[in-house]
Amino acid sequence: MQMNQKNILIALCLMGATVAAPWILPTYYLYLVNLMLINIILALGLNVLTGNSGQISLCHSSFMAIGAYTYTLLNNELHWPMLACAGVAICISALGGVLVGYPARRLSGIYLALATLAFLSLTQILIEEFPDLTGGIRGLKIEKATFLGLSLGNDTLLFYLVAIACAFSLYMTFNIMRFPIGRAFDAIRTSPHAAQALGIPVARIKLIAFTLSAGYAGLAGVLFALIVGFIDPIEFGVSASLRYITFIVVGGMGSIAGSIIGAVVLTGLPEALRGIKEYADFVYSIILLISLVFMPNGLIGLFQTKIMKRKNNSGA
Repeated sequence: MQMNQKNILIALCLMGATVAAPWILPTYYLYLVNLMLINIILALGLNVLTGNSGQISLCHSSFMAIGAYTYTLLNNELHWPMLACAGVAICISALGGVLVGYPARRLSGIYLALATLAFLSLTQILIEEFPDLTGGIRGLKIEKATFLGLSLGNDTLLFYLVAIACAFSLYMTFNIMRFPIGRAFDAIRTSPHAAQALGIPVARIKLIAFTLSAGYAGLAGVLFALIVGFIDPIEFGVSASLRYITFIVVGGMGSIAGSIIGAVVLTGLPEALRGIKEYADFVYSIILLISLVFMPNGLIGLFQTKIMKRKNNSGA
């Protein structure tokens, strides 16, 4: 009962902070919080794929690009309603997950990593080779849309949309992990052969994980397009994919809390590294190596270890 009251209090405090944020934060810091929420969505999806089902992906920035470009083209060229554009963009991103996951469902390790890297390269080539459609290397500007009659140029409305999408993604992830499909993900990560012996259709579950994860990335791409207002293909390259993997490795793979911590900490890192921006990728690489060597379970694992030691010391 006491734990439930504590959880309710934490939830109420977070809701209060979310409601108040656009009214008290300067524009730049509100933009930074938006990026944190978007990266949480992306990290949740990537953790479902890598942390829970044990499949590595180096092309999540491509799924994000598919979502961003699809939304932008439907909005700019066909002038569809915002929710229709977003829904189609997420579905096409999920379809991209199927296209990658189906042939790769029997791959693992370095072979799976290379297959996803090939898809990322193919996506980058397609973006650059069709400049009339995608803007090529020049990028693509997003026309302002409306939501329920309100302009999405409004920073407050955009923030609330991103916050609601992030809350929904968290809710969905919690439930996925509670359902049999979530337990099947964990079983496949632990031992595909044992999972197969238990009657779990390993190939199908891997494909589902890829599809779900790509859908999360597509949602993140839509929100990113709305927040930034301009699509730059550089944002969807291999550096971005490695940065997203760093989120879950540093936060803690297979952990929802780890996804949140990793996304928040590493999204705020560029602000601290503003003076050495050109070395940002190098710093991310160092952080990734340090985490793999000294914190294999991420920050959330380090935190849980300290709590256990404190409990053991108090019990002694």
